[in-house]
Amino acid sequence: MPGGFGSRGVEGKIKVIEFCRKNKIPFLGLCLGMQLAVIEFARNVCKIKNANSAEFLTNCKNNVIDVMQEQKILLEQKKYGGTMRLGN
Repeated sequence: MPGGFGSRGVEGKIKVIEFCRKNKIPFLGLCLGMQLAVIEFARNVCKIKNANSAEFLTNCKNNVIDVMQEQKILLEQKKYGGTMRLGN
């Protein structure tokens, strides 16, 4: 996947995910990869214009990925890592 985690890197990764989906190429999306797969699907399959993540764009109008309230508190306290929650 394209390198980098800024907006250019994230958008490049979304393009790769779109290519994989359209060409039925499997990929393993963990953590950021899963977030970006959700964003790609929301944008290109569900047609949610400008779908994004609160992690990348805090005032996103069409937010499909958000930060849990208890995580926001930890981030404000600069407590990073070991706090990931996936699924129910």
